[in-house]
Amino acid sequence: MECAPRAGQWLVFCLLSFAAAALGACAPGDDAYQARAPALTVVADDSVALTAASDRPVPLKIFYPADGGPYPLIVLSHGTFSSIHRYDLVAEYWAGQGYVVMLPQHMDAEYGVKPSSYEVMQNVIRTRVADMSLVLDELDTIEAQLPAVEGKIAREGYVAAGHSIGTQVAMLVTGARFRTEFNGEVMDSPEDRYSALVLVSDPGKMRLMPPDTWLASPVPTFMATGTDDFGLMGRRGAPTEGQTEILPAVSGMDVLRYELLLDGGDHYFGGLIQKDPKKGEPDHEGLVIFNATSTAFLDAVTKNDRSARAYLNSVDMPAATQGRATLARLEPGAD
Repeated sequence: MECAPRAGQWLVFCLLSFAAAALGACAPGDDAYQARAPALTVVADDSVALTAASDRPVPLKIFYPADGGPYPLIVLSHGTFSSIHRYDLVAEYWAGQGYVVMLPQHMDAEYGVKPSSYEVMQNVIRTRVADMSLVLDELDTIEAQLPAVEGKIAREGYVAAGHSIGTQVAMLVTGARFRTEFNGEVMDSPEDRYSALVLVSDPGKMRLMPPDTWLASPVPTFMATGTDDFGLMGRRGAPTEGQTEILPAVSGMDVLRYELLLDGGDHYFGGLIQKDPKKGEPDHEGLVIFNATSTAFLDAVTKNDRSARAYLNSVDMPAATQGRATLARLEPGAD
């Protein structure tokens, strides 16, 4: 059975093979989602490694369309103590829709750093921020090490993405500024080349962060979260002695933002990203909804796709997902 498109709608619900098997022939809201043209053939490569200023190797995992280009670049900061190999179901989807996706392996990957103190984790965030800039600094080096991507990377309109602690990293490289209660240090970054932001989880649910942290970056932002979105530093622990302060951004905040909320959605899509599956069922449906809707945002802000913007501003997400999700739009000037 095929999922029939509704005429005149721009929709991005291209079913991944795992989702089709898990959900049946068609996902919820078939009348509101249409399959786009067949996804591009994607190549994944993990042979490239950069070198940080400290001489620490920074391996990359790169997903890119086999043909065509140039494509917008997304750099994804992985979750706490995770790795570049646990986000394939997101990165491959984006690449199949016309993006190059790069994941740098941060110093805390696979528990390479023991979280012995808050200061240690502050330093981890600093090195992660540096990794995000390193990728953009070394695009020529990346092409030299992996000639197959030469000419495939658009040299503007870069997107910072992050999951879990990676959300704070992605916000910092897009202009957010924080001051920690523990030592008063201001966390920021001189990086100004990322022009859009995708957050895979709500940073405001971290115990050290205030609500609405996701609004801190002065660039177009897409944030996905769920009613059960709590990670290692979520609010299910003891109260903290202090909380991070959000400082005014250096540049203006008059940008468009979207918040996708999944009913029952957790921090890992049921174990499909960041870590091995936990007890319970993998959330294939939630991941499909995230992949599709985030791609609409990416197309709107990096490819100036007017139909994508119209879709984001008009879709009845509860109806489209049979009540599973909502999509809130924060218009420029609303904050």
